[in-house]
Amino acid sequence: MSGQGRAGAVARRRVGTIEVVALGDGELDIAASLFGDADPDERTRLARAAGFGGDAIPLSINTFAILTGGRTLLVDAGSGTMRGPTEGFTGRALAAAGIAPDGVDAVLMTHMHGDHAGGLRLASGEAAFPGAELRLARAELAFWSDAALEARMPDRMAPTFANARACFALYGDRVRPFAPGERIAPGVTAVDLPGHTPGHSGFLVEDGGERLLVWADVVHVAAFQFAHPEWTIGFDVDGAAAAATRSRLLAEVSESGLAVAGMHLPFPGFGTVRREAGAYAFAAAATR
Repeated sequence: MSGQGRAGAVARRRVGTIEVVALGDGELDIAASLFGDADPDERTRLARAAGFGGDAIPLSINTFAILTGGRTLLVDAGSGTMRGPTEGFTGRALAAAGIAPDGVDAVLMTHMHGDHAGGLRLASGEAAFPGAELRLARAELAFWSDAALEARMPDRMAPTFANARACFALYGDRVRPFAPGERIAPGVTAVDLPGHTPGHSGFLVEDGGERLLVWADVVHVAAFQFAHPEWTIGFDVDGAAAAATRSRLLAEVSESGLAVAGMHLPFPGFGTVRREAGAYAFAAAATR
């Protein structure tokens, strides 16, 4: 592993009285060519400047626990056993953080891609979080439940749809959709961030005058998309909408100073964004 994603690692920070815990699910390598609308020479230049070799770009996978109002919320569940051997370590990280699976009150899903939702199920097929509600945006639930839509999708999407269907069936009446702007728990509000998927969501954590936005997959590769917010990745369901969301949000958080946490920023994923040379740059934040 490159060190971008630290398998099973834990890092903590406070937002007022709320504790947010970064959990290292691991990392995967993606192809730089997935950024198909990028200028190839500029893409190569930025990859080399970041120390990436060839076409392989290491991508951190982070999940987050939020401890608020006596409740334990997990934001995404990581890859589980759905993907490769360098992913799926959220369970180990939870154990290191002292959080038992049956102590998770709700899993807040940013979206249902496999590196976020694979960990909702154990290899045995049982629910990884037996007492938890499964919360996700209403648009996200509708998208992954649409059999007619699935039939029109590329074959590579079949495992993702199958996992989503299995998770919805497994969690049953504990699947509870939310609306944009809905208050999920004390100090935690759902934020609509469409484009990557139709119901792609972040979660704003705020308490005591402090704020942190868990922004999910707004940025996949920091070395590329802070410099070029218009570059989209092949995983986006609607690339134009994803780019618009990213451009808007980067402008907002750089202006306001709002702290962010990202699922694919180098672990632990906490930091701030600033304007730099006509684009943006990310500054990692200290944790404990």
